[in-house]
Amino acid sequence: MNKNQIYLVVILSVISTSVIIPVHAEVTSLQTSSSFYKAGDMIQFSGTTLSTDPHNVTILIFDPTNKFVLLVSGTADNNNAFQVSVDTSLPSNQQIFSLKGLYNATAFVANKIDGKTVSFAFSPDGSSLAPSPPTNMTATSSSPTEIDLSWLPPQNNGSLPITGYEIERNDGSGFNLIANLQTTTYQDMSLIPNSEHSYRVSTINAAGTSLPSTASTLFTLPPPTAPAEQNTSSTNQNPGSTNQNSNQSLSDILQQRYAAARQLQELLNGQNSNPSSNPSSNQSPNLPQNTQQTIQLDESIGVNDMAANLGAQKSMVVQKNNLASSGSTNFATSTMLYPMISLVGVGIVVTILYLRKKRKTPSRATETRKDAPMPIESTLEKHDWDYAMTILKNRLAKGEITLDEFRTLKDELSES
Repeated sequence: MNKNQIYLVVILSVISTSVIIPVHAEVTSLQTSSSFYKAGDMIQFSGTTLSTDPHNVTILIFDPTNKFVLLVSGTADNNNAFQVSVDTSLPSNQQIFSLKGLYNATAFVANKIDGKTVSFAFSPDGSSLAPSPPTNMTATSSSPTEIDLSWLPPQNNGSLPITGYEIERNDGSGFNLIANLQTTTYQDMSLIPNSEHSYRVSTINAAGTSLPSTASTLFTLPPPTAPAEQNTSSTNQNPGSTNQNSNQSLSDILQQRYAAARQLQELLNGQNSNPSSNPSSNQSPNLPQNTQQTIQLDESIGVNDMAANLGAQKSMVVQKNNLASSGSTNFATSTMLYPMISLVGVGIVVTILYLRKKRKTPSRATETRKDAPMPIESTLEKHDWDYAMTILKNRLAKGEITLDEFRTLKDELSES
């Protein structure tokens, strides 16, 4: 019986059995007597079928290029076991088994899909060949910077012991070798969180390296979420102290300063009802003579970020002696605005006094004593008077001038 006749018989048997054999019919196991064969060897297939299946078994053999090369059949015994042999020494089979590599054989009863497949290595000259790829490779992302790999040894080692495994990784620019090892597990660390990577593994023996396994692709875990930031802003532990200037505009702060200056003026007017009189004769009857009278006045100007940037705080505390029954008013200088206004005011006062001396008449200059105040012909406008008085009061509050000097300058401005 030639080869074409064998094909015809097998096809007819498959067609006839497919009509009467139930759909669940299948081969339950299939193996070969060896994993490696050479020319002239007898390839032995063995396996089992279901007890409810017919005893006819068909085996299809494919070469390393996955081309169909041979069909053989056998019969299962009463124990549902079967054995099928292929003699590679036959001239017809020598042509079939001419390639060196890995062959596949599938055994089935009625449907190939319900059968079993086994692989075996064949070398015509008996030389060893590279093993098959590893199986059941898995990849697991265990942390944002680590991926763990594991796999099983190949079904065929190419008739030689396996000496190692080759691991490749693809980060987007192609597969590159990252490790050679003998174990079946690998931990790939120092990766970037939430990044994509593909892996494949190849088997190595003395004959060479197998084809790579099916690639496995996955992402590393995302980075851990940062905990919510705790509120570390400090609070004022003193319940009686509040930041009154945090939401105030510059104009509001200046109005408060002028209000404080007016309050100081009222206090001074209560002590000296006649601003043009001699300062030495207007001491308060309640105060002892030769006692310096001072006022405690702290000013605070907070213009949001200005205080933080300047970082300068000036505090002037001068003792108050029986001048106000309601106690002292507290301020604190926290910016450079107050000194700048004071310096400008001092300049205006000095300029006014200088003009008075310069514009005096020659005749009166010879009659006036050197220590007497110089009269000024022109009168000060009300705006200049208020501004000059504000400057003098601020200087008095800062302790730059005494109360007697304040009165003297006030008298001179009144005369003008």
